[in-house]
Amino acid sequence: MVRLSKWDDNSLPLAGSVALQYSGCWGLDLNGREYAVLGGAAHILFFDVTDPVHPELIGKFLGTDTTVWREFKSYRNRIYAVSDNTTEGLMIFDMSQAPDTVIRTYWSNTFFNSAHTITLDTTSGRIYLNGTDIANSGLLVLDASNDPDQPEFVTNVTLAGGYIHDSYVRNDTIYASSGYDGYYVFDFTDPLSPDSLGSTKTGGYNHNSWLNPEGTYAYYTEEIPDGRPIWIVDLQTLGVDGLEIAGSFFDQLLPGDSTYKAIPHNVYIKDHLLFDSQYEDGLLVYDINNPTQPVLAAYYDTHPENVVYNRYRGNWGSYPWLPSGTIIAGDMQNGLQLLKLTTSVAVPEANAQLQVLVSPNPAKETVKVHLPENVSGWSYRLMAPGGQLYKSGRFSGQSQGEIALGDIPAGLYFMEILTGNGLRTQKKVVVSK
Repeated sequence: MVRLSKWDDNSLPLAGSVALQYSGCWGLDLNGREYAVLGGAAHILFFDVTDPVHPELIGKFLGTDTTVWREFKSYRNRIYAVSDNTTEGLMIFDMSQAPDTVIRTYWSNTFFNSAHTITLDTTSGRIYLNGTDIANSGLLVLDASNDPDQPEFVTNVTLAGGYIHDSYVRNDTIYASSGYDGYYVFDFTDPLSPDSLGSTKTGGYNHNSWLNPEGTYAYYTEEIPDGRPIWIVDLQTLGVDGLEIAGSFFDQLLPGDSTYKAIPHNVYIKDHLLFDSQYEDGLLVYDINNPTQPVLAAYYDTHPENVVYNRYRGNWGSYPWLPSGTIIAGDMQNGLQLLKLTTSVAVPEANAQLQVLVSPNPAKETVKVHLPENVSGWSYRLMAPGGQLYKSGRFSGQSQGEIALGDIPAGLYFMEILTGNGLRTQKKVVVSK
């Protein structure tokens, strides 16, 4: 994965103890052009990213408060914006005349003052407000289907699990991240009388989730404590036997830090790729064609300045659905970053018969590769997750080899190993300096 461009204005106001300038992001494609929206501590910023190498700021709207949290969703050529710990309520922006102008068509706190996140069902036009000041133990539901600029009140409903930090919706089903109370699923076919379909909890602060295209598995993050994995939930027995945890996965790109750990923050899924905004590690991309065995296929470090983990800094969120393939990423300190996958992220199939030991891992100057004794020759390729080849070589007549890493930058790599008789495997190698 490569960065196409970056936009950052260090003169913008800061918020919070971590000197945050930016928060959530989203995207929209309209009339053959592509747009990004980025939350600033005091502003909402709109960009034309049709040319991703040269993003253009086309709108800058000031709120009434400085805040750490701004989040967005889109519906019928509009961007819907909320913020937490403010009195700003809901803002709606009409993008139909962009890039010439972005029009704020609605700004009101009639329904609520603050919301932590917003979920929008583009099929029904329902807006689900998570963590509002008036529905702190459930969801506030609005309906924008009749008029996208004048949403109507539907209900303010209390739900099992209480406070909802974020939610995902598909086919009138809400998948609710309810903090330390866990993960809950509700049928909102009748929003006035939702039904509980199941719940689970794994001990951390349930933060956000997304579903795979088939709707058979959900993937959720836990923001607290540090170092929690992304959890995989089997939805195939939903409503019958409840929810079953099918596994978890976690990749930490900086080795050897003992104070704090990496934190998966927000996950999004396009096709069979899962995009993990993991704060200071940047954006990680996983191949989930095998839904219970995700494979790290690419990453880009949006926040390269850290040498140890400092918790709440770096990549807040992403938007991977623009038709061009441009990926929008928002870094809390480094601003808007436009990324692109450089090659196919499909991971070569490993052969279970080939057992390989790579040590040490993490490695600094050299790494040793140990194959079975009956292997008399093999080759390797050391590649970045985006596909860039850094090193390759061949060992003849031996089952072990030592590879020099002195000229390899610190980071995560894939080592593809191929034997003379066609057996293949791939190992993750972390290079530390």
